[in-house]
Amino acid sequence: MEDLVQFEVREAGSKRIGVATLTREKALNSLRLETIDALLDNFRNWMADPDIACIVLTSITDRALCAGADITAQYHSIKDADGAYNAYGEDFFSHEYELDFMIRECEKPILAWGHNVVMGGGLGLLGGCSHRIGTAQSRIAMPEITIGLFPDAGATWFLSRMRSNLGYFIGLTGCQLGAGDAVDLGIINHVVNHEDQASILDGLATISWSGDSQANRAALTAHLAGYGAPTEDLPRNLLANEQAINDLIGEALAADDFFAVFNPGLQSMQDEWISQAAETYFAGSAVTARVFIEQMQRAKADGGMSLADMFRMELVIACQCLRHPDFPEGVRALLVDKDRNPQWSYADASSVPDDLVEAHFTPPWDANPLAHL
Repeated sequence: MEDLVQFEVREAGSKRIGVATLTREKALNSLRLETIDALLDNFRNWMADPDIACIVLTSITDRALCAGADITAQYHSIKDADGAYNAYGEDFFSHEYELDFMIRECEKPILAWGHNVVMGGGLGLLGGCSHRIGTAQSRIAMPEITIGLFPDAGATWFLSRMRSNLGYFIGLTGCQLGAGDAVDLGIINHVVNHEDQASILDGLATISWSGDSQANRAALTAHLAGYGAPTEDLPRNLLANEQAINDLIGEALAADDFFAVFNPGLQSMQDEWISQAAETYFAGSAVTARVFIEQMQRAKADGGMSLADMFRMELVIACQCLRHPDFPEGVRALLVDKDRNPQWSYADASSVPDDLVEAHFTPPWDANPLAHL
């Protein structure tokens, strides 16, 4: 069995620290069901253990915290199921979202080391932690439109609450955010120099931990403050275009056909970074684009969904993606045949039928597997 994650407990005075290290270096720590289940079991035990004062999620490689799900494994599970119930696929998403929910609800401090690549399901892990470390090299994205999936793993929660309609842009274009954008938007909340990692993590053993989770959070914040790195010169490509993006998406949301306004408006924007984001968007799945807009609108309706309801909605969408053709086709084109020429179901988002969008929000089972959240 491939080594996926290592767990250790470190002594810290009268308390202890649980450390989970993702070890799948060549695959940029892409998540398999086995990884998720191991994290679930250990995190659940650590959260319940009064002697564990703090939890750390880190990586064995400097290349990434986590690049997201192992979508090749998902592709093969879809093909093996051949239209029937896909146990691996559905268990992966339901267990992943339960883990993400549990992290977000945890009162104990959880530190995630978000150096270099943090994307997709990796951002789902980091995004729920109380202490989200970034460095000047952090690269953050939700690029699911490129594979016919959708921004998930809790992305609904933070994208639907983001200012200036920026969450719509991030989800539609899969744009890559630098540390400046990420810290200003609250995606990461501590910027440090990656070279200080060993000193920061070793220093956790010197903190005067207590049985008070809120006091422990404050103590961890104070510890990290001693290593804070300057943020003024970090890249802010998204925020440099904030007003233009907000205006375009606001106009599109007010139109009868969002994409009839958004598509030409995006093409007309004169910025190199925006042009790269636009290229990703126009090459992506039109079904994903339509589903994502509906996902955001439902999340915002009636004062906003609860966190648990958002994860339950995401699970419905994910399990429907397992049943519809764009997701496996996107993975085939990117990682299986690697021809980078996906044959999407529809050429543009405006032509995607409403009933197909609605099908992605229709539960495929009588009881949602996350009903207990």
